[in-house]
Amino acid sequence: MIKNDMAKMIDHTLLKSEAAEEAVKRLCQEAADYNFASVCINPSYVKLAAQELSDIDVDVCAVIGFPLGATALELVLVSR
Repeated sequence: MIKNDMAKMIDHTLLKSEAAEEAVKRLCQEAADYNFASVCINPSYVKLAAQELSDIDVDVCAVIGFPLGATALELVLVSR
């Protein structure tokens, strides 16, 4: 098991474009079990992750324009 102080420095990530809802739920559960700093996911799963982690001290982090950062601002604003 990872020591608690080290675990809080880890962002648990799932950034595959084909990631399914169940995989995101599993990611959140693992982050809670190990007390990671955050889960880092694609924006479409932010609401789900926030619900899964609502009573747990694990942050939700999302990437924008992953992997190349070339997403137009208009698309980012529309997807909110």
